[in-house]
Amino acid sequence: MNINKDVKPILLVEDEAVMRESVRDWLTDVGYQVATAEDGEEALKTITEQEFGLIILDLRLPGKDGLEVLREAKDKQPQLKGIVITAYPTVETAVEAIKRGAIDYLPKPFDINRLEEIIRQTLGPVQVEIKPEPAAVKAVTKAARPQPVAVTLFINDKEVKATQGMTILEAARSVGIDIPTLCHQENLAPYGGCRLCTVEITRGTRSRLVTSCVYPVEEGLKVQTESEPVVKIRKMLLEMMWSRAPGVQAIRDYGIKYGIDKDKFDVEPTFCILCGLCVRYCREVKKKNMIGFTGRGTERQVMFLPDADFNECLACGECYKLCPTGVMPSNYGLAQLPG
Repeated sequence: MNINKDVKPILLVEDEAVMRESVRDWLTDVGYQVATAEDGEEALKTITEQEFGLIILDLRLPGKDGLEVLREAKDKQPQLKGIVITAYPTVETAVEAIKRGAIDYLPKPFDINRLEEIIRQTLGPVQVEIKPEPAAVKAVTKAARPQPVAVTLFINDKEVKATQGMTILEAARSVGIDIPTLCHQENLAPYGGCRLCTVEITRGTRSRLVTSCVYPVEEGLKVQTESEPVVKIRKMLLEMMWSRAPGVQAIRDYGIKYGIDKDKFDVEPTFCILCGLCVRYCREVKKKNMIGFTGRGTERQVMFLPDADFNECLACGECYKLCPTGVMPSNYGLAQLPG
């Protein structure tokens, strides 16, 4: 396979650092060239300096919103394609996004593989197959299906055999190496919400921290699941979760492992750690979109959406057992109280 040099770069505009870095890393590792911007003004400045084939942008951005940025970006580069992503999906904004030139509109959390598929359909494959000589074509068509590509990486200095497309988390679990996580479920798309599965990877002389549940395996990649930087960030995350959800057994178990035995942050417990399991299950498995994220930063929370059918939620209740803190049934009851 060769890199397709005709594929133009992608501009990713997202003000949430976790989302921006995760999507950028995924697309970069697939082979795309990705530039990033934190807000609309930075994005528009970048567009004046470089030509892009695709812009992926959040609907709600600081300053100018995503739709306004998309309109101005297409004024500067008319051939530019756009994909709008949002944690606040509505029919009205979806229609407006398409009117302003978006080719797709993805509610968060979205399946990263679905995003990659849309990009591939829009820009073309980032890798192109070297065509065999005509005499060999006939033989190739008779060959059996290609086998999964084997990948060898090293996790905690242990050689691990995996297949292309697996994540580091999956590869580690396949050989019995435990990486903590509270937001991962095998039947849901990778999300990287809790960040507990952060690991340290090394390629050549460069090391960095990535979320293992969304980061794909690579040939020769070196992974440390308990290095000093990893333990430091994992401990900080657990301290915040411990304060938000005191007494929750899963968090206490991890907390004890990493030397946490008391609240460090003076915050009002909400018992929601924003893992997104309930939101994603309702959207991806049940196809209902009854609940979603609202707010940003410290104001971010999970809420039942205004048009949610509470009777249908009561009859289902499948997301309750996924909640690592057990707060979902309580939230359901509170949502039904008169305002």
